[in-house]
Amino acid sequence: VGCLVTERLTVKANMSDEEEDRLAIADTTLGISGALLAYTGYLRTTADWGKGFDYYAHEPVFWLKIFFVAIFGAVSFFPTTKIIQRSVAKRNGNMVPMSEELAARMTSLINAELLMVASIPLTASLMARGVGYMPTFPWQVGAGATVAALGGLGFKYVKEALDWEEPASAAEAPAAKANE
Repeated sequence: VGCLVTERLTVKANMSDEEEDRLAIADTTLGISGALLAYTGYLRTTADWGKGFDYYAHEPVFWLKIFFVAIFGAVSFFPTTKIIQRSVAKRNGNMVPMSEELAARMTSLINAELLMVASIPLTASLMARGVGYMPTFPWQVGAGATVAALGGLGFKYVKEALDWEEPASAAEAPAAKANE
């Protein structure tokens, strides 16, 4: 959560080099933390200790939680892709200042990530109490929705990030608006 809040508070148009570095570090830390969290969650779900997959497979709230995790992951592809692109451009000496449009888009998506992160503990709490448990719930429904969300939204956000075009330069954009 700290990494996301750092990203949210840092993203703005025309960031300084220090702010760009802070954003890259926060996003890298978020990615590593997310991978570790996903791995430990996998172990908690499938290991012999705890309730095990046979329980969670028939828990619709578990699949809702995993769905939120998938949406979080898919939404994070856009900011991460743009941060990587900007870091490479900075290293190569040809970085263009972040536009208002890109800053607004990244802020909007980081807000969505924060909403997903806030929703996950609620579903985890409900799940741990057995709310909604259905022994006949087909796990394929939950898994299918999760895979569809991650794949579809992941593709959408990576494509959007790769296709994103900034104005020629942040300095030219305000000058062009002033001349209109």
